[in-house]
Amino acid sequence: MALGVDPATIAVPDGESWSGTAMAAMEIGLNNAIATIVAIGDGSVSMYISTGEGVIGAGGHAAVKAAADRFRAVAADSRGVLQRTEDSPLPETGKVRFHARTADGAFTGTAEEVTLRAGRHPLSPLYGAGQDLLTEIRLSTPR
Repeated sequence: MALGVDPATIAVPDGESWSGTAMAAMEIGLNNAIATIVAIGDGSVSMYISTGEGVIGAGGHAAVKAAADRFRAVAADSRGVLQRTEDSPLPETGKVRFHARTADGAFTGTAEEVTLRAGRHPLSPLYGAGQDLLTEIRLSTPR
């Protein structure tokens, strides 16, 4: 549902930054699952694992919110590297797919995780911001 969010329906809290991206997501193709993080301009932050695990409502933690705002801002900065899309295919194993929803449409991009991790891809800064958000979600979630 988050990938199809209409930016016009996002109620950004007063005093919060918009960043130009209503929704940003990162999907990581693992060996036996897909891990997805989603940050929405209304402060909603979630992590989903295709095996059924996940965290919903992590945006209530200040550190998670800050990382989510940065992730959305870097997604806005990366828009020139992303391609306009109407599809949301899942990433293959070893690949990472990014999604962004802005006022003027849906955008996506994909790259090999090893290349992103090494900083050798134009989407590496977005990957880094997504990893920071993932870390903050993990740190804020009780075991």
